[in-house]
Amino acid sequence: MESSAANVETARLDVLLEALEIFIHDLSNPLQSLIVLTELALDDAPADSEDEQRCRQTLEAADRMRNLVIGLAGYIRGNEGPRSARHSVDRFVHILSRRWERHRVELQIELGPVEQRPTPPLLDLALLNLGLAAVSTASDLAGSFLLTIRGQAVDPDGPEQRCALEFSLAHRDPDGKSSPVAVSAAHLDRCDILLVGSTVRVRRAEDRVWLEFVPGVAQPDGARGR
Repeated sequence: MESSAANVETARLDVLLEALEIFIHDLSNPLQSLIVLTELALDDAPADSEDEQRCRQTLEAADRMRNLVIGLAGYIRGNEGPRSARHSVDRFVHILSRRWERHRVELQIELGPVEQRPTPPLLDLALLNLGLAAVSTASDLAGSFLLTIRGQAVDPDGPEQRCALEFSLAHRDPDGKSSPVAVSAAHLDRCDILLVGSTVRVRRAEDRVWLEFVPGVAQPDGARGR
């Protein structure tokens, strides 16, 4: 019964991912048309007019949508092309940009020695999952937050040259006091399941999480990249 349930869930996920890929493609074309037509309208709008202001606001909204579509397409299609820790971090930051604003989450990113290191595909999904964990935690508390992401060379002289990305979330209460806060445990458990059999490992402490990875190592076929 457990095997049948797992097969049903896998089939369900495959259908949703295929439909989502079609949706992303079909949304991209009219979105590009919207951007081009708005740019033309902006060129025709009188300087400092209300029409110019509305065109600029429309372009800003359309650009946000385009970033979301591009970022989501990267996850669905397996993120072909050049890969680095910088690309991986930027992708999930852009995907959740509106959530950061809504829940008053400030980001501090210091990738240092791992910024240009090539990353394995599953690292991107693990990063997105930790971003969702931070959003979930922030949605349950009042005040503002600081999400810090730091790159570390764990074993720079070893045969695998393992790297890590360290996550920590600090809560700032309405009185301005700052204190570390643990992110959603449910999301961390999901991260453990996601990374089973991969070269990416997750380590936990009370108030921070590390994603360790071997630069440039491909994931097994079960990684579900597209």
